[in-house]
Amino acid sequence: MTKETTAAAPPVVEQDRLEALVKWGRAHERPVAVAGVVIALAAFGVWYAIAAKDRREAFARRELAQARVSADAGNLPLASSDLSRIVSSAGGTSAGQEARLLLAEVRLAQGQADLAVSELREFVAAGPKPVYRAQAQELLGAALEQAGQPQAAAQAYRDGSQAAAEVGYTYLQASLLLSAGRAFAAAGDTAEALAAYEQVVRGFGETSAASEARLRMGELGKYEDPSVSR
Repeated sequence: MTKETTAAAPPVVEQDRLEALVKWGRAHERPVAVAGVVIALAAFGVWYAIAAKDRREAFARRELAQARVSADAGNLPLASSDLSRIVSSAGGTSAGQEARLLLAEVRLAQGQADLAVSELREFVAAGPKPVYRAQAQELLGAALEQAGQPQAAAQAYRDGSQAAAEVGYTYLQASLLLSAGRAFAAAGDTAEALAAYEQVVRGFGETSAASEARLRMGELGKYEDPSVSR
């Protein structure tokens, strides 16, 4: 008798718990309903934000393709106008960041170096991804050289090389260091020029970039191979 009573106890306890849960739900029916609506709205908001971002990216991508066609056709004013609109409306998208870089190229082709410098510095200060930052610094260096500022250009190239290293773009890293060396030399800063070339020789072995660096070092009066330890 005792055993049977003990065995029957658990279902009664579970039933009591279920009844208590139902009573709690009825007593808090409105708060629970409100919480459900809040959760649903939050989920919808997340979905809508993602969908809107995807639509903005797709639109910017189409506009960018059209702007490239205009630029390739030599219609730089139209390309500039289209790219400026993309940057303004979708600057945070990947296509928008690519538009900023292409716009800088168009500015340089139009001889608007000062405007390109201003826009590229603003872009770099906004903290783009390293791959975009490396390309932006390369264009910034070119714009500064065009504006007659070789020392600042050299620093931009060197900063771009560091950004390229972050994403493993070794060819671009070496190319930017060579550009930095050239710009430092143009500014009369032989020590920094040699330092840039030596970094290429040490870091890029027997590549064509290292060969060019050795040649440039020779032109600056330093003929020894910095990769050989003493």
